[in-house]
Amino acid sequence: MADPGAPWHMRVPNDRMYKRSDWQRFLAGLVLGAIISWGVFLIIYGTLQHEQAKELAKLRHDLHQANKDIALWQEDVKALNKKMKENLIIQEVKVHLTNSKKYKLDSLTEFNIEASAEEEAQHLIAQDIESAYETRNVLKKAIENKKYEFDKTIYEIEVHQIYFFTTFSIEIQIKKVEKVM
Repeated sequence: MADPGAPWHMRVPNDRMYKRSDWQRFLAGLVLGAIISWGVFLIIYGTLQHEQAKELAKLRHDLHQANKDIALWQEDVKALNKKMKENLIIQEVKVHLTNSKKYKLDSLTEFNIEASAEEEAQHLIAQDIESAYETRNVLKKAIENKKYEFDKTIYEIEVHQIYFFTTFSIEIQIKKVEKVM
């Protein structure tokens, strides 16, 4: 037998310790409490995760729907813009004589030349811009081939610029001046 006073000797607890029910109940309560608290934790955590997953799925659906709505609105706006551009019509015709100072014209003669050239383009009012653009060369020739006579002077003009929008603008210049006796 070994020496009971030796430091390596291990003491076995007596039988009373194992037979005490209060320790057994305490340990059983700890184990049972741990199991119950783990179960409650899993239930609460699972419920919260399920709610978050539902909310996340709803938010993804809303985002996807919003992106589809944005795409539809953008397509509608582009189509509407295109349609509006196609349907723009000429509402006004303006003619401007750019080199009247070079020929020292008075304002009445300048006005008469501009008004006569404007008469040539009046048929374009209420036409769409695309149609007016297609007939621009014919209009240019009509304005340039006409002789404008005021105060015993014949003016030949040329079209310098044409601007197409709701206001149809034409810039003209005097090309030649002839005095009539």
